Amino acid sequence: MKAIHADPKEIRKIFSDKYIIPEYQRPYSWEIEHCDKLWEDFISFYDSKDSEEERYFLGNMVIHPQGDSFVVIDGQQRLTTLILLIKNLHSKAGTVKALEECLKIKDPLTSELTDKLRVNSYVLEEDKKHLYDIIFNNGDRTPDCNLKTNYTYLGKKVEEWWKEKGSSGNELNELILTLLDQVVMLPIHCGSEDDALTIFETINNRGMSLTDADIFKAKLHSYAQEEKDEFIDDWKELENHEWLFRVFMHINRAKEGDYGKEIALRTYFTFSHNNRLSDWKSVMNSLKLINEIEYNWAANSEINILWNILYTYPNQYWNYPLYVYLHKYGELKKDEFYLPEKYINDFTSIIEYTLKYFFIKGVVYNSVNAVKDTVFRVCVAIEKENNYFEEYEKNVANDYEEFEKRIINNQNGRYTKGLILLSAYLNPKQNKDNYANFLDNTYHIEHILPKKWNNYDGWNEELWEKNLNSLGNLIPLEYRLNISAKNEFFDRKKVEYRKSLVQDAIDLTDVYEWNPENWYIFQEEKQKRILEYFKL
Repeated sequence: MKAIHADPKEIRKIFSDKYIIPEYQRPYSWEIEHCDKLWEDFISFYDSKDSEEERYFLGNMVIHPQGDSFVVIDGQQRLTTLILLIKNLHSKAGTVKALEECLKIKDPLTSELTDKLRVNSYVLEEDKKHLYDIIFNNGDRTPDCNLKTNYTYLGKKVEEWWKEKGSSGNELNELILTLLDQVVMLPIHCGSEDDALTIFETINNRGMSLTDADIFKAKLHSYAQEEKDEFIDDWKELENHEWLFRVFMHINRAKEGDYGKEIALRTYFTFSHNNRLSDWKSVMNSLKLINEIEYNWAANSEINILWNILYTYPNQYWNYPLYVYLHKYGELKKDEFYLPEKYINDFTSIIEYTLKYFFIKGVVYNSVNAVKDTVFRVCVAIEKENNYFEEYEKNVANDYEEFEKRIINNQNGRYTKGLILLSAYLNPKQNKDNYANFLDNTYHIEHILPKKWNNYDGWNEELWEKNLNSLGNLIPLEYRLNISAKNEFFDRKKVEYRKSLVQDAIDLTDVYEWNPENWYIFQEEKQKRILEYFKL
Protein backbone atom coordinates (compact mmCIF):
# COMPACT_ATOMS: atom_id res chain seq x y z
CA MET A 1 0.00 0.00 0.00
CA LYS A 2 1.29 3.43 -0.92
CA ALA A 3 1.62 6.12 1.72
CA ILE A 4 -1.62 7.74 2.85
CA HIS A 5 -2.15 10.94 4.74
CA ALA A 6 -5.09 12.56 6.46
CA ASP A 7 -5.36 16.16 7.64
CA PRO A 8 -8.56 17.83 8.86
CA LYS A 9 -9.78 20.52 6.48
CA GLU A 10 -12.33 23.26 6.93
CA ILE A 11 -15.27 23.22 4.51
CA ARG A 12 -13.83 26.26 2.72
CA LYS A 13 -10.67 24.28 1.94
CA ILE A 14 -12.54 21.07 1.16
CA PHE A 15 -14.40 22.92 -1.57
CA SER A 16 -11.30 24.48 -3.04
CA ASP A 17 -10.60 21.12 -4.73
CA LYS A 18 -12.42 19.29 -7.53
CA TYR A 19 -14.08 15.92 -7.02
CA ILE A 20 -15.27 13.02 -9.16
CA ILE A 21 -18.00 10.64 -8.02
CA PRO A 22 -17.09 7.37 -9.84
CA GLU A 23 -19.52 5.13 -11.72
CA TYR A 24 -19.64 2.40 -9.09
CA GLN A 25 -20.94 4.71 -6.37
CA ARG A 26 -24.63 4.49 -5.61
CA PRO A 27 -26.81 7.33 -6.88
CA TYR A 28 -27.47 10.10 -4.38
CA SER A 29 -29.49 8.29 -1.73
CA TRP A 30 -29.72 10.38 1.42
CA GLU A 31 -33.24 10.83 2.74
CA ILE A 32 -34.69 13.79 4.65
CA GLU A 33 -33.73 12.24 8.01
CA HIS A 34 -30.04 12.24 7.01
CA CYS A 35 -30.27 15.91 6.03
CA ASP A 36 -32.14 16.74 9.21
CA LYS A 37 -29.43 15.07 11.31
CA LEU A 38 -26.69 17.01 9.52
CA TRP A 39 -28.56 20.32 9.90
CA GLU A 40 -29.48 19.82 13.56
CA ASP A 41 -25.93 18.82 14.50
CA PHE A 42 -24.54 21.87 12.73
CA ILE A 43 -27.04 24.27 14.35
CA SER A 44 -26.44 22.70 17.74
CA PHE A 45 -22.71 23.35 17.32
CA TYR A 46 -23.37 26.91 16.15
CA ASP A 47 -25.58 27.67 19.16
CA SER A 48 -23.20 26.16 21.73
CA LYS A 49 -19.72 27.16 20.46
CA ASP A 50 -17.80 29.50 22.73
CA SER A 51 -15.09 30.72 20.36
CA GLU A 52 -13.93 30.81 16.77
CA GLU A 53 -11.25 28.25 17.66
CA GLU A 54 -13.73 25.44 18.20
CA ARG A 55 -14.23 22.87 15.46
CA TYR A 56 -17.10 20.56 14.56
CA PHE A 57 -16.03 17.29 12.92
CA LEU A 58 -18.47 16.29 10.18
CA GLY A 59 -16.92 13.00 9.05
CA ASN A 60 -14.37 11.28 6.83
CA MET A 61 -13.77 11.25 3.11
CA VAL A 62 -11.72 8.58 1.36
CA ILE A 63 -10.23 9.93 -1.86
CA HIS A 64 -7.49 9.24 -4.36
CA PRO A 65 -6.06 11.50 -7.10
CA GLN A 66 -7.09 11.34 -10.74
CA GLY A 67 -5.62 14.08 -12.89
CA ASP A 68 -6.34 17.44 -11.27
CA SER A 69 -9.29 16.03 -9.29
CA PHE A 70 -9.93 13.60 -6.46
CA VAL A 71 -12.08 10.49 -6.85
CA VAL A 72 -14.44 10.09 -3.89
CA ILE A 73 -14.51 6.49 -2.68
CA ASP A 74 -16.40 7.30 0.50
CA GLY A 75 -18.22 10.46 1.59
CA GLN A 76 -20.10 11.39 -1.58
CA GLN A 77 -23.52 11.48 0.13
CA ARG A 78 -22.34 13.99 2.72
CA LEU A 79 -20.36 15.99 0.16
CA THR A 80 -23.37 16.31 -2.14
CA THR A 81 -25.65 17.29 0.74
CA LEU A 82 -23.21 20.02 1.77
CA ILE A 83 -23.48 21.40 -1.76
CA LEU A 84 -27.26 21.57 -1.36
CA LEU A 85 -26.88 23.40 1.96
CA ILE A 86 -24.26 25.80 0.59
CA LYS A 87 -26.50 26.59 -2.38
CA ASN A 88 -29.41 27.38 -0.04
CA LEU A 89 -27.24 29.64 2.09
CA HIS A 90 -25.94 31.39 -1.01
CA SER A 91 -29.50 31.93 -2.25
CA LYS A 92 -30.36 33.50 1.09
CA ALA A 93 -27.17 35.58 1.41
CA GLY A 94 -26.96 36.59 -2.24
CA THR A 95 -23.61 38.34 -2.40
CA VAL A 96 -21.37 35.99 -0.38
CA LYS A 97 -18.83 35.03 -3.02
CA ALA A 98 -17.09 32.57 -0.71
CA LEU A 99 -20.12 30.29 -0.93
CA GLU A 100 -20.30 30.52 -4.70
CA GLU A 101 -16.61 29.61 -4.91
CA CYS A 102 -17.41 26.40 -3.02
CA LEU A 103 -19.84 25.43 -5.77
CA LYS A 104 -18.14 26.51 -9.00
CA ILE A 105 -14.67 26.12 -10.47
CA LYS A 106 -12.57 29.21 -11.18
CA ASP A 107 -11.07 29.89 -14.58
CA PRO A 108 -7.29 29.43 -14.03
CA LEU A 109 -6.49 32.53 -16.14
CA THR A 110 -9.18 35.03 -15.22
CA SER A 111 -10.14 33.70 -11.78
CA GLU A 112 -13.74 34.18 -12.86
CA LEU A 113 -16.23 31.53 -11.79
CA THR A 114 -17.19 29.14 -14.59
CA ASP A 115 -20.30 27.03 -15.21
CA LYS A 116 -18.49 23.89 -14.05
CA LEU A 117 -19.25 22.35 -10.67
CA ARG A 118 -16.62 21.30 -8.16
CA VAL A 119 -18.30 17.89 -7.84
CA ASN A 120 -18.76 15.91 -11.04
CA SER A 121 -20.86 12.76 -10.79
CA TYR A 122 -20.43 9.83 -13.16
CA VAL A 123 -22.95 7.65 -11.34
CA LEU A 124 -26.09 8.64 -13.21
CA GLU A 125 -26.42 11.22 -15.94
CA GLU A 126 -29.67 12.31 -14.26
CA ASP A 127 -27.91 13.05 -10.95
CA LYS A 128 -25.36 15.18 -12.75
CA LYS A 129 -28.05 17.12 -14.65
CA HIS A 130 -30.23 17.62 -11.58
CA LEU A 131 -27.37 18.88 -9.42
CA TYR A 132 -26.33 21.31 -12.18
CA ASP A 133 -29.91 22.57 -12.50
CA ILE A 134 -30.17 23.12 -8.73
CA ILE A 135 -26.95 25.12 -8.58
CA PHE A 136 -27.58 27.26 -11.67
CA ASN A 137 -31.40 27.37 -11.87
CA ASN A 138 -32.56 26.72 -8.29
CA GLY A 139 -33.89 23.33 -9.44
CA ASP A 140 -36.68 24.84 -11.56
CA ARG A 141 -36.34 22.06 -14.17
CA THR A 142 -35.50 19.25 -11.76
CA PRO A 143 -38.21 16.59 -11.32
CA ASP A 144 -39.00 15.00 -7.96
CA CYS A 145 -35.94 13.11 -6.74
CA ASN A 146 -33.81 12.89 -3.61
CA LEU A 147 -31.67 15.83 -4.70
CA LYS A 148 -34.69 18.07 -5.26
CA THR A 149 -36.44 16.90 -2.09
CA ASN A 150 -33.41 17.47 0.13
CA TYR A 151 -32.56 20.79 -1.50
CA THR A 152 -36.10 22.02 -0.79
CA TYR A 153 -36.04 20.65 2.75
CA LEU A 154 -32.73 22.31 3.63
CA GLY A 155 -34.04 25.55 2.13
CA LYS A 156 -36.99 25.43 4.52
CA LYS A 157 -34.70 24.74 7.48
CA VAL A 158 -32.51 27.73 6.56
CA GLU A 159 -35.60 29.94 6.18
CA GLU A 160 -37.07 28.80 9.53
CA TRP A 161 -33.77 29.39 11.31
CA TRP A 162 -33.35 32.85 9.74
CA LYS A 163 -36.84 33.92 10.84
CA GLU A 164 -36.14 32.65 14.37
CA LYS A 165 -33.09 34.94 14.38
CA GLY A 166 -35.22 37.91 13.40
CA SER A 167 -34.06 37.83 9.75
CA SER A 168 -30.71 39.16 10.93
CA GLY A 169 -28.07 39.57 8.23
CA ASN A 170 -25.33 39.48 10.85
CA GLU A 171 -26.58 36.15 12.22
CA LEU A 172 -26.69 34.70 8.69
CA ASN A 173 -23.15 35.86 7.97
CA GLU A 174 -21.96 34.35 11.25
CA LEU A 175 -23.65 31.05 10.40
CA ILE A 176 -21.97 31.01 6.97
CA LEU A 177 -18.54 31.70 8.47
CA THR A 178 -19.08 28.97 11.04
CA LEU A 179 -19.87 26.48 8.28
CA LEU A 180 -16.92 27.52 6.12
CA ASP A 181 -14.24 27.87 8.79
CA GLN A 182 -15.24 25.87 11.86
CA VAL A 183 -16.81 22.74 10.36
CA VAL A 184 -14.14 20.27 9.29
CA MET A 185 -13.94 17.00 7.43
CA LEU A 186 -11.08 14.50 7.34
CA PRO A 187 -10.04 13.73 3.76
CA ILE A 188 -8.00 10.51 3.74
CA HIS A 189 -5.72 10.82 0.73
CA CYS A 190 -4.77 7.45 -0.76
CA GLY A 191 -2.24 6.83 -3.50
CA SER A 192 -4.45 4.58 -5.63
CA GLU A 193 -7.97 3.29 -6.06
CA ASP A 194 -7.06 -0.10 -4.55
CA ASP A 195 -5.60 1.61 -1.47
CA ALA A 196 -8.67 3.81 -1.17
CA LEU A 197 -11.01 0.81 -1.36
CA THR A 198 -9.02 -1.00 1.30
CA ILE A 199 -9.08 2.00 3.63
CA PHE A 200 -12.76 2.53 2.95
CA GLU A 201 -13.62 -0.95 4.21
CA THR A 202 -12.03 -0.24 7.59
CA ILE A 203 -13.77 3.03 8.35
CA ASN A 204 -17.10 3.28 10.11
CA ASN A 205 -18.99 6.45 9.30
CA ARG A 206 -22.46 7.70 8.46
CA GLY A 207 -22.13 7.17 4.74
CA MET A 208 -23.79 4.41 2.72
CA SER A 209 -21.34 1.56 2.19
CA LEU A 210 -20.40 0.29 -1.22
CA THR A 211 -21.12 -3.37 -1.86
CA ASP A 212 -18.82 -5.73 -3.69
CA ALA A 213 -21.25 -5.59 -6.61
CA ASP A 214 -20.91 -1.78 -6.75
CA ILE A 215 -17.15 -2.14 -7.18
CA PHE A 216 -17.47 -4.88 -9.82
CA LYS A 217 -20.01 -2.82 -11.71
CA ALA A 218 -17.54 0.07 -11.88
CA LYS A 219 -14.74 -2.14 -13.14
CA LEU A 220 -16.90 -3.73 -15.83
CA HIS A 221 -18.33 -0.35 -16.80
CA SER A 222 -14.84 1.05 -17.37
CA TYR A 223 -13.80 -1.97 -19.44
CA ALA A 224 -16.92 -1.64 -21.62
CA GLN A 225 -15.62 1.70 -23.00
CA GLU A 226 -17.76 2.69 -26.01
CA GLU A 227 -20.21 -0.16 -25.26
CA LYS A 228 -21.14 1.16 -21.82
CA ASP A 229 -24.84 1.51 -22.69
CA GLU A 230 -24.99 -2.16 -23.65
CA PHE A 231 -23.33 -3.07 -20.37
CA ILE A 232 -25.78 -1.01 -18.30
CA ASP A 233 -28.77 -2.58 -20.10
CA ASP A 234 -27.41 -6.07 -19.37
CA TRP A 235 -26.63 -5.19 -15.74
CA LYS A 236 -30.18 -3.99 -15.09
CA GLU A 237 -31.56 -7.38 -16.20
CA LEU A 238 -29.69 -9.21 -13.44
CA GLU A 239 -30.92 -9.89 -9.91
CA ASN A 240 -28.92 -10.32 -6.70
CA HIS A 241 -25.64 -9.29 -8.33
CA GLU A 242 -23.44 -10.19 -5.39
CA TRP A 243 -24.69 -13.78 -5.27
CA LEU A 244 -24.16 -14.13 -9.04
CA PHE A 245 -20.53 -13.05 -8.61
CA ARG A 246 -20.04 -15.54 -5.79
CA VAL A 247 -21.20 -18.39 -8.01
CA PHE A 248 -19.10 -17.01 -10.87
CA MET A 249 -16.04 -16.98 -8.60
CA HIS A 250 -16.38 -20.72 -7.99
CA ILE A 251 -16.88 -21.36 -11.70
CA ASN A 252 -13.65 -19.44 -12.36
CA ARG A 253 -11.82 -21.25 -9.58
CA ALA A 254 -12.81 -24.56 -11.15
CA LYS A 255 -11.53 -23.41 -14.55
CA GLU A 256 -8.23 -22.39 -12.97
CA GLY A 257 -7.95 -25.74 -11.18
CA ASP A 258 -8.03 -23.95 -7.83
CA TYR A 259 -9.37 -26.07 -4.98
CA GLY A 260 -7.46 -24.19 -2.29
CA LYS A 261 -8.81 -21.99 0.47
CA GLU A 262 -11.57 -19.59 -0.57
CA ILE A 263 -10.67 -15.89 -0.49
CA ALA A 264 -12.85 -12.80 -0.11
CA LEU A 265 -15.04 -12.05 -3.11
CA ARG A 266 -13.77 -8.50 -3.63
CA THR A 267 -10.17 -9.61 -3.28
CA TYR A 268 -10.69 -12.36 -5.85
CA PHE A 269 -12.03 -10.04 -8.53
CA THR A 270 -10.33 -6.71 -7.90
CA PHE A 271 -6.97 -7.30 -6.23
CA SER A 272 -5.72 -10.01 -8.53
CA HIS A 273 -3.08 -9.73 -11.23
CA ASN A 274 -5.27 -12.01 -13.36
CA ASN A 275 -7.55 -9.08 -14.26
CA ARG A 276 -10.58 -11.35 -14.07
CA LEU A 277 -13.10 -8.67 -15.06
CA SER A 278 -11.31 -7.23 -18.09
CA ASP A 279 -13.21 -9.37 -20.62
CA TRP A 280 -16.47 -7.74 -19.61
CA LYS A 281 -18.63 -9.40 -22.27
CA SER A 282 -17.54 -12.87 -21.22
CA VAL A 283 -18.16 -11.97 -17.57
CA MET A 284 -21.64 -10.62 -18.34
CA ASN A 285 -22.51 -13.68 -20.44
CA SER A 286 -21.63 -15.90 -17.48
CA LEU A 287 -23.62 -13.75 -15.06
CA LYS A 288 -26.62 -13.79 -17.40
CA LEU A 289 -26.40 -17.58 -17.71
CA ILE A 290 -26.27 -18.00 -13.91
CA ASN A 291 -29.16 -15.56 -13.53
CA GLU A 292 -31.31 -17.47 -16.04
CA ILE A 293 -30.65 -20.78 -14.28
CA GLU A 294 -31.56 -19.37 -10.90
CA TYR A 295 -34.68 -17.45 -11.82
CA ASN A 296 -36.06 -18.80 -15.09
CA TRP A 297 -34.85 -22.32 -15.90
CA ALA A 298 -37.66 -24.88 -15.97
CA ALA A 299 -35.86 -28.23 -15.66
CA ASN A 300 -37.68 -31.57 -15.43
CA SER A 301 -39.69 -32.51 -12.34
CA GLU A 302 -36.98 -34.64 -10.76
CA ILE A 303 -34.33 -31.93 -11.00
CA ASN A 304 -36.74 -29.26 -9.73
CA ILE A 305 -37.69 -31.40 -6.73
CA LEU A 306 -34.10 -32.14 -5.71
CA TRP A 307 -33.11 -28.50 -6.21
CA ASN A 308 -35.98 -27.31 -4.01
CA ILE A 309 -34.96 -29.77 -1.31
CA LEU A 310 -31.41 -28.43 -1.43
CA TYR A 311 -32.78 -24.91 -0.96
CA THR A 312 -33.62 -25.91 2.62
CA TYR A 313 -29.93 -26.53 3.35
CA PRO A 314 -28.43 -24.02 5.84
CA ASN A 315 -25.49 -22.94 3.64
CA GLN A 316 -25.03 -22.26 -0.07
CA TYR A 317 -22.01 -24.42 -0.93
CA TRP A 318 -24.16 -27.07 -2.60
CA ASN A 319 -24.85 -24.57 -5.41
CA TYR A 320 -21.31 -24.41 -6.70
CA PRO A 321 -20.84 -27.90 -8.21
CA LEU A 322 -24.24 -27.64 -9.90
CA TYR A 323 -23.48 -24.26 -11.44
CA VAL A 324 -20.01 -25.35 -12.55
CA TYR A 325 -21.63 -28.22 -14.43
CA LEU A 326 -24.42 -26.14 -15.95
CA HIS A 327 -22.02 -23.36 -16.92
CA LYS A 328 -19.75 -25.88 -18.64
CA TYR A 329 -22.39 -27.76 -20.60
CA GLY A 330 -25.32 -25.36 -20.83
CA GLU A 331 -25.83 -22.32 -23.06
CA LEU A 332 -28.02 -19.28 -23.59
CA LYS A 333 -30.44 -19.47 -26.50
CA LYS A 334 -32.33 -16.26 -27.11
CA ASP A 335 -31.42 -15.21 -23.55
CA GLU A 336 -32.89 -18.42 -22.09
CA PHE A 337 -30.82 -21.16 -20.45
CA TYR A 338 -30.72 -24.49 -22.26
CA LEU A 339 -29.07 -27.76 -21.18
CA PRO A 340 -28.83 -30.23 -24.09
CA GLU A 341 -30.79 -33.43 -23.55
CA LYS A 342 -27.66 -35.61 -23.57
CA TYR A 343 -26.53 -33.96 -20.31
CA ILE A 344 -29.82 -34.19 -18.39
CA ASN A 345 -29.26 -37.67 -16.93
CA ASP A 346 -25.71 -36.81 -15.92
CA PHE A 347 -26.86 -33.62 -14.24
CA THR A 348 -29.64 -35.50 -12.44
CA SER A 349 -26.96 -37.83 -11.07
CA ILE A 350 -24.76 -35.00 -9.87
CA ILE A 351 -27.62 -33.20 -8.12
CA GLU A 352 -28.53 -36.48 -6.40
CA TYR A 353 -24.96 -37.09 -5.28
CA THR A 354 -24.68 -33.48 -4.13
CA LEU A 355 -27.84 -33.78 -2.06
CA LYS A 356 -26.72 -37.06 -0.49
CA TYR A 357 -23.28 -35.75 0.35
CA PHE A 358 -24.51 -32.52 1.90
CA PHE A 359 -27.24 -34.02 4.05
CA ILE A 360 -25.00 -36.78 5.39
CA LYS A 361 -22.31 -34.24 6.27
CA GLY A 362 -24.91 -31.84 7.66
CA VAL A 363 -26.59 -34.35 9.97
CA VAL A 364 -23.26 -35.79 11.18
CA TYR A 365 -21.13 -32.63 11.50
CA ASN A 366 -23.51 -29.65 11.22
CA SER A 367 -20.60 -27.47 10.04
CA VAL A 368 -19.90 -25.59 6.83
CA ASN A 369 -16.21 -26.41 7.19
CA ALA A 370 -17.01 -30.10 6.82
CA VAL A 371 -18.09 -29.64 3.19
CA LYS A 372 -15.89 -26.89 1.75
CA ASP A 373 -12.76 -28.79 0.71
CA THR A 374 -14.69 -31.55 -1.04
CA VAL A 375 -16.92 -29.05 -2.84
CA PHE A 376 -13.89 -27.22 -4.23
CA ARG A 377 -12.38 -30.51 -5.45
CA VAL A 378 -15.68 -31.61 -7.00
CA CYS A 379 -15.93 -28.29 -8.86
CA VAL A 380 -12.46 -28.74 -10.34
CA ALA A 381 -13.18 -32.39 -11.22
CA ILE A 382 -16.35 -31.37 -13.09
CA GLU A 383 -14.52 -28.70 -15.07
CA LYS A 384 -11.60 -31.03 -15.86
CA GLU A 385 -14.04 -33.87 -16.74
CA ASN A 386 -12.61 -36.13 -14.04
CA ASN A 387 -14.55 -38.50 -11.78
CA TYR A 388 -16.40 -36.07 -9.53
CA PHE A 389 -18.61 -38.84 -8.00
CA GLU A 390 -15.48 -40.42 -6.57
CA GLU A 391 -14.63 -37.14 -4.80
CA TYR A 392 -17.99 -37.23 -3.02
CA GLU A 393 -17.86 -40.92 -2.18
CA LYS A 394 -14.40 -41.03 -0.66
CA ASN A 395 -15.18 -38.08 1.59
CA VAL A 396 -18.45 -39.38 2.98
CA ALA A 397 -18.03 -43.18 3.10
CA ASN A 398 -16.98 -43.25 6.76
CA ASP A 399 -19.91 -41.08 7.85
CA TYR A 400 -22.85 -43.26 6.83
CA GLU A 401 -22.91 -45.35 10.02
CA GLU A 402 -23.14 -42.23 12.20
CA PHE A 403 -25.72 -40.74 9.83
CA GLU A 404 -27.87 -43.89 10.15
CA LYS A 405 -27.65 -43.77 13.94
CA ARG A 406 -28.74 -40.13 14.04
CA ILE A 407 -31.69 -40.67 11.67
CA ILE A 408 -32.94 -43.58 13.79
CA ASN A 409 -32.58 -41.47 16.97
CA ASN A 410 -34.34 -38.43 15.45
CA GLN A 411 -31.17 -36.34 15.67
CA ASN A 412 -31.84 -34.48 12.43
CA GLY A 413 -31.06 -30.97 13.68
CA ARG A 414 -31.37 -28.18 11.12
CA TYR A 415 -31.90 -30.69 8.34
CA THR A 416 -35.34 -31.94 9.37
CA LYS A 417 -37.26 -29.90 6.80
CA GLY A 418 -35.14 -31.15 3.90
CA LEU A 419 -35.42 -34.76 5.10
CA ILE A 420 -39.21 -34.47 5.40
CA LEU A 421 -39.43 -33.15 1.83
CA LEU A 422 -37.10 -35.90 0.61
CA SER A 423 -39.02 -38.62 2.40
CA ALA A 424 -42.26 -37.49 0.75
CA TYR A 425 -40.54 -37.48 -2.64
CA LEU A 426 -39.34 -41.05 -2.04
CA ASN A 427 -42.87 -42.31 -1.41
CA PRO A 428 -43.21 -44.91 -4.23
CA LYS A 429 -46.76 -43.75 -4.98
CA GLN A 430 -45.84 -40.04 -5.21
CA ASN A 431 -46.51 -38.42 -8.59
CA LYS A 432 -43.34 -36.43 -9.39
CA ASP A 433 -45.05 -33.79 -11.51
CA ASN A 434 -47.56 -33.15 -8.73
CA TYR A 435 -44.79 -32.93 -6.16
CA ALA A 436 -42.71 -30.55 -8.27
CA ASN A 437 -45.77 -28.33 -8.63
CA PHE A 438 -46.34 -28.54 -4.87
CA LEU A 439 -42.77 -27.41 -4.10
CA ASP A 440 -43.06 -24.47 -6.47
CA ASN A 441 -45.82 -23.01 -4.31
CA THR A 442 -46.10 -22.02 -0.66
CA TYR A 443 -46.11 -24.95 1.74
CA HIS A 444 -45.58 -25.68 5.43
CA ILE A 445 -44.36 -28.64 7.44
CA GLU A 446 -47.43 -30.05 9.14
CA HIS A 447 -47.39 -31.64 12.60
CA ILE A 448 -49.85 -34.53 12.47
CA LEU A 449 -49.84 -34.73 16.24
CA PRO A 450 -50.48 -31.03 16.98
CA LYS A 451 -47.85 -28.76 18.52
CA LYS A 452 -50.39 -27.97 21.23
CA TRP A 453 -50.68 -30.88 23.67
CA ASN A 454 -53.99 -32.77 23.72
CA ASN A 455 -54.59 -35.94 25.66
CA TYR A 456 -56.08 -38.30 23.06
CA ASP A 457 -55.49 -41.42 20.89
CA GLY A 458 -53.25 -43.15 23.45
CA TRP A 459 -50.59 -40.44 23.73
CA ASN A 460 -49.18 -39.23 27.02
CA GLU A 461 -47.33 -35.97 27.40
CA GLU A 462 -43.92 -37.62 27.57
CA LEU A 463 -44.43 -39.51 24.29
CA TRP A 464 -45.92 -36.41 22.66
CA GLU A 465 -42.91 -34.26 23.60
CA LYS A 466 -40.41 -36.91 22.49
CA ASN A 467 -41.96 -37.60 19.06
CA LEU A 468 -43.61 -34.29 18.13
CA ASN A 469 -40.80 -33.32 15.73
CA SER A 470 -39.93 -36.79 14.49
CA LEU A 471 -39.98 -37.79 10.82
CA GLY A 472 -43.03 -39.97 11.42
CA ASN A 473 -45.08 -37.05 12.78
CA LEU A 474 -44.23 -34.55 10.05
CA ILE A 475 -45.42 -34.16 6.46
CA PRO A 476 -45.20 -31.40 3.83
CA LEU A 477 -48.59 -29.79 3.23
CA GLU A 478 -49.97 -26.95 1.12
CA TYR A 479 -50.12 -23.69 3.04
CA ARG A 480 -53.89 -23.28 2.76
CA LEU A 481 -54.48 -26.90 3.87
CA ASN A 482 -52.05 -26.56 6.75
CA ILE A 483 -53.89 -23.49 8.01
CA SER A 484 -57.17 -25.41 7.97
CA ALA A 485 -55.69 -28.52 9.60
CA LYS A 486 -53.68 -26.72 12.27
CA ASN A 487 -54.23 -28.06 15.83
CA GLU A 488 -57.36 -29.96 14.78
CA PHE A 489 -58.10 -33.53 15.87
CA PHE A 490 -56.87 -36.21 13.48
CA ASP A 491 -60.30 -36.97 11.94
CA ARG A 492 -60.69 -33.31 10.98
CA LYS A 493 -57.13 -33.09 9.66
CA LYS A 494 -57.76 -36.00 7.30
CA VAL A 495 -60.40 -33.98 5.48
CA GLU A 496 -57.66 -31.54 4.45
CA TYR A 497 -55.07 -34.25 3.77
CA ARG A 498 -57.34 -35.75 1.08
CA LYS A 499 -57.03 -32.52 -0.94
CA SER A 500 -53.21 -32.56 -1.01
CA LEU A 501 -50.81 -33.29 -3.86
CA VAL A 502 -48.48 -34.96 -1.35
CA GLN A 503 -48.85 -38.73 -1.22
CA ASP A 504 -47.63 -38.90 2.40
CA ALA A 505 -50.63 -36.77 3.37
CA ILE A 506 -53.04 -38.82 1.25
CA ASP A 507 -51.76 -42.06 2.80
CA LEU A 508 -52.78 -40.82 6.24
CA THR A 509 -56.43 -40.75 5.20
CA ASP A 510 -56.46 -44.58 5.36
CA VAL A 511 -55.39 -44.49 9.02
CA TYR A 512 -58.22 -44.76 11.55
CA GLU A 513 -56.52 -42.87 14.37
CA TRP A 514 -53.15 -41.26 14.97
CA ASN A 515 -51.95 -43.31 17.91
CA PRO A 516 -48.36 -44.24 18.89
CA GLU A 517 -48.62 -47.56 17.01
CA ASN A 518 -49.53 -45.92 13.70
CA TRP A 519 -46.96 -43.19 14.25
CA TYR A 520 -44.31 -45.91 14.65
CA ILE A 521 -45.30 -47.54 11.33
CA PHE A 522 -44.90 -44.25 9.48
CA GLN A 523 -41.69 -43.44 11.36
CA GLU A 524 -40.06 -46.72 10.35
CA GLU A 525 -41.22 -46.40 6.75
CA LYS A 526 -39.75 -42.89 6.37
CA GLN A 527 -36.49 -43.84 8.04
CA LYS A 528 -36.20 -46.86 5.75
CA ARG A 529 -36.76 -44.72 2.62
CA ILE A 530 -34.15 -42.20 3.68
CA LEU A 531 -31.48 -44.67 4.75
CA GLU A 532 -31.87 -46.69 1.53
CA TYR A 533 -31.62 -43.53 -0.56
CA PHE A 534 -28.46 -42.29 1.15
CA LYS A 535 -26.46 -45.48 0.65
CA LEU A 536 -23.70 -44.44 -1.78
